[in-house]
Amino acid sequence: MDSSNVPAPQPEISVGSGQTPLPNRVNAEPAIIKGLSYTESKWTIGLAFLLWLPVGSVVGLALQHFPVAVLIIATGPIATVWLAAGYLATMKRNRPDHYYVQLFMRRGARLHLIRSHFVTHEGAWELGRTLERSRVAKRRKPLC
Repeated sequence: MDSSNVPAPQPEISVGSGQTPLPNRVNAEPAIIKGLSYTESKWTIGLAFLLWLPVGSVVGLALQHFPVAVLIIATGPIATVWLAAGYLATMKRNRPDHYYVQLFMRRGARLHLIRSHFVTHEGAWELGRTLERSRVAKRRKPLC
């Protein structure tokens, strides 16, 4: 019998009562709209709808034509989400997850819109309390 055709023994990969599953993406949401995750797309769609609702309403009332308002309110968020997803994809390219969320938080803190949870100042670090100086006896001048 030729030894080159004999397959090598395969080790069993089992832990406990059965095999453990290997997830493809650990701790990351899948991208659903042009690179946006579910949570990101939900926020983008909600903010785009809040932006286009008053715009479509004002245009529809100005033209006194209800279908125009519905058209603007329906298509405005779709175009906004598509363009925003492309912009955010270029912003977070080759950067860690949720990079732009932290970027927006830092910009909001710089404009004093929100409170910063990051160290955003430069300078020396302090302990937060003062330390008393130890009393050292003064040296006497030598007699020589």
